[in-house]
Amino acid sequence: MLENYETLRKLIVIFFGPDYQIFGENIDEIMVCYVEMENELAIRNLKQQTSQALAIQSDEELRSIMTTLAENQFMPGSWGETWRSFLQKILLHLP
Repeated sequence: MLENYETLRKLIVIFFGPDYQIFGENIDEIMVCYVEMENELAIRNLKQQTSQALAIQSDEELRSIMTTLAENQFMPGSWGETWRSFLQKILLHLP
């Protein structure tokens, strides 16, 4: 099941990982950078995978999946977000 979220995993680990400052200082800036750097296919896949994750009704299940995907590289709580609110913000920045 986690392989269904490969593009989302890469976004989190690379763009929101320990070196996130390379891409921006907040979610808005990082997502602008992501959209500028990635191709249409990656953006389309990310949009689909983010929507799929948000469709998970249980916050506990969503948290479990996303924590595994993040590989201890990112936790939304340190940004004042939950996994759900973080994913909602990601989706808002995708064309």
